[in-house]
Amino acid sequence: MRNLVVTILLLVILASHTGAEETDPNPNPTALFSAVFWGKPTTRSLLYAPWGNLSELNSTKSQVQVAYGSLSRKCAYYGEGNIEFHQQKLLSALEMDLIEDNNAAEKASFFLELPFSASPDTTKEFIALFSPSDQKGNFNGYLVPFSQNEIPWGSYKIFSQFKETLYITAGSKKFTLKSGKNLILQSKDFEGKSRVKMLIYRNIKGKYIESGAQNFSVNNRQRGILFLTTKRKRLEVVPLLESKVLIEQAIGYGLKPRRTTSDQLSQEPLNPADQI
Repeated sequence: MRNLVVTILLLVILASHTGAEETDPNPNPTALFSAVFWGKPTTRSLLYAPWGNLSELNSTKSQVQVAYGSLSRKCAYYGEGNIEFHQQKLLSALEMDLIEDNNAAEKASFFLELPFSASPDTTKEFIALFSPSDQKGNFNGYLVPFSQNEIPWGSYKIFSQFKETLYITAGSKKFTLKSGKNLILQSKDFEGKSRVKMLIYRNIKGKYIESGAQNFSVNNRQRGILFLTTKRKRLEVVPLLESKVLIEQAIGYGLKPRRTTSDQLSQEPLNPADQI
């Protein structure tokens, strides 16, 4: 009888422990990132696995729409290593009508692998920047640091791709941006204003010529990076901005590594698009 009571107690403890594991809060992501295309107007529908197991047939996959010149919705990642992306081709209505097998249109193919290494007890924040690598439609992926410690809410980091020194005014402030350097405009520098106009000047033959401009909001719900680059030999400002949202709204946040059991896998094959 004593052994029976002990056995029952052990089963109760085990059951309660298992239940606790199932209701444990989600771990912190190893990375939070937004994605953007650079250098060539492009729009893609990309798939990634929040837990880094995209190659597994029964992995949980998330879809993110990535465009040129503006940040995608924030994405959460829980993996330890590189982030692999697959792409789904965007087809017109006519192309869809010409495809006999609709499942074939939904299949995803390899796009690129983004270099990443997790850090213990740290959630890395960055922008996944996709830039053309050739004329065949292939891309390289780069990590642009986007930590809130470095670029707090209400702040903007300015990067220059010019080999010459640029001269910048923002409100009543004046700045010099040397080649290869960057600077951060902080909201505390523009107290009492809700919006500021930034002007960029180039020194051409001894004269300071206004060459570009960009308006930006001054508040604690927006932050971003302002790239100063060239387009058709003219200065262009490319703003990569994000607005503050709850982390729970990030793509892939709180998802489990798998949503299909091995028994279900043995019954029918899976298409990556089915996991979205």
